[in-house]
Amino acid sequence: MVEYSENDFKDLCRAGRVSVEIGSIEDKRRDAVKKFWLYLLGGIVLSALMGWSLIGAGWVATGAILGIAVLIVAIVVAIIPLSKAGEALKHPVLETLAEKGGMTYMPSGFDPPVYPEARKALFGNWLSSQTFTDLFHGIDGEGRRYAFYEGNLTRKQGKNTVTIFSGQMYAFQRRSRASGDIVIVPDRGLFNFFKPLSGMERVKFESDPDFEKRFEVYAYHPHEAMALLGTDLRRKLLELRQAGRVFAYVGAEDAFVAATAKNKFEAGSMFRATAGEERVRRMFDEVCESLAHLRALKAGLD
Repeated sequence: MVEYSENDFKDLCRAGRVSVEIGSIEDKRRDAVKKFWLYLLGGIVLSALMGWSLIGAGWVATGAILGIAVLIVAIVVAIIPLSKAGEALKHPVLETLAEKGGMTYMPSGFDPPVYPEARKALFGNWLSSQTFTDLFHGIDGEGRRYAFYEGNLTRKQGKNTVTIFSGQMYAFQRRSRASGDIVIVPDRGLFNFFKPLSGMERVKFESDPDFEKRFEVYAYHPHEAMALLGTDLRRKLLELRQAGRVFAYVGAEDAFVAATAKNKFEAGSMFRATAGEERVRRMFDEVCESLAHLRALKAGLD
């Protein structure tokens, strides 16, 4: 699996498509900001006029609803130029970086690797929405698949929508094969009597109180889980846990880890003037960081 260097960053900035976008990003950003305010202010004026007209005619509820609807549409339309400006730099950077590392990059519209097998055990069957973006995937020197990408999972609770998970997802093919699934989830306190999958047993790590306090481990064969979760792997999971919740699934052939994190691989705010190379640096560092996490997880779960 690739490890990028400072020379790789310099080469990335000099790459044809990336170099062109670095040089034009500030002009595109300024133009997008102008369009944002133009569309937004136009929407506010149209919303106010429509609401005032209908309310004055006695259609109070209709006027309020349509006024709000027009304002929402205006906000959505105003954001589109900003998104396009950011993506004009983002996609060439990530595609070029992935290609240099022997990977393939897909911004959206892909089937998330290993997630379908892990979903029920880690997140249940009651999700109302699941969105996946920014997939990097490849094959290591031994011919085994690996990938990392972003995921956002939500669930309806009455009239509210609750985010179940938002962050990075890591998936890879293991060298060894397990005889039964292993599930690692954040500690659920009083609700830890619910098993992720029927027939699983709780596996406790009483010799590691920090890990035991923050995670619950379940397995069909507890001795396999005890052997697999060595000290280094437990430390890595605790490190990822500092940013939020962490979930892990080990199947017969593949492994999957989901770790809460901020949205990555973006060109940065288009409202703020930032040098193109600085935007590229942020994306480069985030890809390097994700690869480092993946290497550590592979080493522990292989």
